[in-house]
Amino acid sequence: MLPFTPFTSPGHQDFTLSPSTTLRAGGGRPAALLIHGYPGTPYEMRPLADALSERGWTCRGLLLPGFGQQIESLPQRVWTEWLDAALDALTTLQRDHAPLLLVGHSLGGALALSAAARSRLDGLVLLAPFWRNRGPLWALLPVLKYLFPRVRPFRLMKTEMNDPRLRKEIRDFLPELDLEDPQTQQAIRELVVPAGMFDELRKAGAAGYRSAPEVTCPTLILQGADDTTVRPEDTRRLARRLSGTVHRIEVQAGHELVFAASPSFSKVRESVLAFAEEILVESRQRRE
Repeated sequence: MLPFTPFTSPGHQDFTLSPSTTLRAGGGRPAALLIHGYPGTPYEMRPLADALSERGWTCRGLLLPGFGQQIESLPQRVWTEWLDAALDALTTLQRDHAPLLLVGHSLGGALALSAAARSRLDGLVLLAPFWRNRGPLWALLPVLKYLFPRVRPFRLMKTEMNDPRLRKEIRDFLPELDLEDPQTQQAIRELVVPAGMFDELRKAGAAGYRSAPEVTCPTLILQGADDTTVRPEDTRRLARRLSGTVHRIEVQAGHELVFAASPSFSKVRESVLAFAEEILVESRQRRE
């Protein structure tokens, strides 16, 4: 049990941003749904949402069931709950908005693929889209979750609390966390997670990969060349399965493409904004 209550700040909650500017005549009422990664919250998608909002897009940052302040319920969740939440949010936006853009990071990318195969979208943005893990234990998760139902992931990863990069990422995501407190450090190392939770992540990734050939809308894929969580070669393989037009960009970055503090974020932001503008132009042309 952690000696603090996580995800209490408003930034971790579901959000909707109204456009900061009025689009040119004929631009429609564009909206974007942004889906965070695992075990993230809408906090990580806010920088991109702010940028899109400034260009006239209504932005919804979706908090997936079992994340944020609901984190204690995450072990009881199944991946289809996350997909259903994304589909419900898309349906709500479609009532009043067009064109519609779907943006997903990591796990959010996997869910975005499954949702895009089931919805009519004008554009899809995948940021380091997760669909598999190359570790040898990953394929055995359906069995291991019964043999070893509880694991300590931070102990397995040999988490080093003195690593400046790790500390900065944790502080950015959970500023309420006191990393100087030895009790907090030990609690993180000893944090117990049900193995079944990782199996739901595996299922979501596999479903996204299977859905890829059914995705026909224009798609932008952004991938970190140094990403060890979602490897570039896996993303290239995924891109080849998509049926629509694909724009794929690799940047010098790791997995956390969406954080404003990332050195590559300016490239990510400008690429997403340029793609969003293309979606608007195509939408106007269809109406003329």
